[in-house]
Order: sequence, then C-alpha cells, then structure tokens
Amino acid sequence: MNGGRAVRTRRRSVADRSQGRAGACLPPLRNAACTEPDIPWYHTCMEIRAQEPTDEQLVRQALTDTDAFGMLVERYERPLSSYAARLIGRQEAEDVVQQAFLQAYRSLAGFDPHLTFSAWMYRIVHNTAVNMARKRHGTVPTELELDGEMVEILTGDTDVPAEALHQELEGFVAQGLNQLDQRSRDILLLSVVEGKSYSEIADILMVAVNSVGPSVSRAKDKLRKLLDANPAQRSAL
Repeated sequence: MNGGRAVRTRRRSVADRSQGRAGACLPPLRNAACTEPDIPWYHTCMEIRAQEPTDEQLVRQALTDTDAFGMLVERYERPLSSYAARLIGRQEAEDVVQQAFLQAYRSLAGFDPHLTFSAWMYRIVHNTAVNMARKRHGTVPTELELDGEMVEILTGDTDVPAEALHQELEGFVAQGLNQLDQRSRDILLLSVVEGKSYSEIADILMVAVNSVGPSVSRAKDKLRKLLDANPAQRSAL
C-alpha cells in the first residue's frame, strides 16, 4: 500500500475500530474529547487514548508501515481540513489536505525530530494552500466562522453587548481579516482562530519564536485600524 492509498482508505478502518464493547457504536475516538466522565463510552475512550502511540512513534513506524501513517492521517485530517478551508475555501481544502499528506509521506525520512508532527503538517498545509491560491486566484481567500470570543480578541472590545456578536459583526471582522497582508492574516488565523501557541506558530511559519508576540500585536493593530476606517463596520462594534 502506498501513501496515497493510506490516505484514502483510512476512513473505513477507523469506522470499524469505533465499535465499542458489547457492539455499542462510539464516535471516532481520536476526534472526540474524553472529557465527560458520565457518558457511557468515557472509560473506553480513555483506555484507547492511553494505548495509542504518540505522533513521534507513528512517524518512526510509518517509515516502514503505511498503516501507521494512516493513523496519522485519521488523527489530523479533520483539523487540517478546517484550517485549509480558512486559507483557501472549502471547495479546494480537500485537495490541499490530500496533497499535503502525500508530500508528508514522501518526506517522512527527512522529518525534523525537533518539530512536532502537528506543526510540520500545519506548515505543509499552509504552504500548499497559499501556493495553490496564488496560482488559481492570485490572492488567498479566507473562509471564516468567528465566534464572539474570537471577535472580542481581534477587536479588543471586551464589553461588546452579547446581541451584537452575531453574523453581521463577525462578517465585518472576517472581511477585515481578508484585507490584511498575508503574514498578518496568517498570524491571526493561527493565534486566535486555530488557538496555536507562539512556539507552534513559529514552527509553522518558520519564524523566530520571540517575533511571534510582537507580530500578533501588530496584526491586531492593523485589523483594528481597518475597522476604524470603515464606519459601517465600526458601527456594529
């Protein structure tokens, strides 16, 4: 089995392994949070999680075992697809993630052990999406669904009335993000929307970790100036 086939066929094996004890059907456990002790499958979820290999172990195994790479695909396909959609739109996100996994599989022997597999994959998806968007569109469209907390962080307005934090306001902020330069948009997507740490952002964007904090602050300032310059947008804040 090659890497592409591992990417395509992993979904069925995941569904098979999602059958719990006594035939109970469980959610895909790697995509579920084992945080509710009162739900029936909580202990099974915790047991499976405890037995799962780490990303680093799977990377080593994947050099000779495509099933191990398939486990990595299943583990990261959902979050990476969401990230790719925010970078290039939902229609092309699947192609981006497929290409990224294939590139990762072919490059496993050169994987830098100082990076986390997660940061490495986000970097590959980011670069693949940006390159594809530039070839097809000339710009990178951002597809975002922002919640109230994200809007507060991005705008700095923590006392915004709850009723204002609806689609109109979120749409204004998303439009503002689209007007930012590529690096500022990348920084805010990773820090605010994806919730990545400064260390992770540094690895994904290949920048010094001590530059991330100031870059986040500058990007927020740019966004707020764009909103200030647009009366229609600021009137909703």
